[in-house]
Amino acid sequence: MATKSATKPAAKSNLKSVPAAEGEAAPEAKKKKPLLLIAIVVVVLLAAGGGAGWYFLGNKPPAAAGKDAKAAPPKEAAKPPVFVTLEPFTVNLAGGEHYLQLGVVLQVADEETAEAVKTHLPQVRNALLLLLSSKTPADLESIEGKQKLAGEILNDTRAPVGEASAKNVQSVLFASFVVQ
Repeated sequence: MATKSATKPAAKSNLKSVPAAEGEAAPEAKKKKPLLLIAIVVVVLLAAGGGAGWYFLGNKPPAAAGKDAKAAPPKEAAKPPVFVTLEPFTVNLAGGEHYLQLGVVLQVADEETAEAVKTHLPQVRNALLLLLSSKTPADLESIEGKQKLAGEILNDTRAPVGEASAKNVQSVLFASFVVQ
């Protein structure tokens, strides 16, 4: 019996000393985990901030961005577009059974060109009425037909306004387009 009781207390004392040794190491590991976590979070935040700065500064280092800004002349403020709205057109299409009701808006480069178009408006309207009355419903059904018509209207609008202003008539926009 003595041998049994002697081994048990020794085993207990060995077991008690082992957790005590592990217990001492455990608080040090617990102290290191929050520090490691904080260090990782700080590194990730710094990397994200640096990446965001690089992206928003135009992918240039700050010194290069400052040099380019000084070397480049300031851009002019973007001018708002100028539009000339023509009165709606109602014409009989070729064949006489259908008609076209069309609203046209011209985009021009500047106010001077807008005034040139307005000055020549009777000639512009005459050219467009002749053009529109020559079309058939089949010519105007598809998108391609409408785009072709816009190109033809652009050419017919540029002719009466003169050489200087013709290049400043930029595009034709349809405000309404009804074929019946």
